[in-house]
Amino acid sequence: MSISKQRLEQQAARLLAEIIHDELHDPRLPMFVGIERVDLSPDNASAVVYVSALERTADTVNILNHAHSFLQDELAQRMKLRRIPRLRFVEAV
Repeated sequence: MSISKQRLEQQAARLLAEIIHDELHDPRLPMFVGIERVDLSPDNASAVVYVSALERTADTVNILNHAHSFLQDELAQRMKLRRIPRLRFVEAV
């Protein structure tokens, strides 16, 4: 894995955690939602986001997948990329 790809994945994870915490106001979300890691596809067209939560992790994943458009738009505003990857949230194992 190239350093730049690894850096992009780390930046995306950090920014998504901030956006979820600060901007996503959904009362169904648990207070503590963690982004464990982000795996970008080789062409950066999609990303798998591994999520953990203290409770209701499956519900949390569903809520985040439902809000993926909002999260992608917010991520696009904060990252300087030509193409923002399509986000898919999954439960971290």
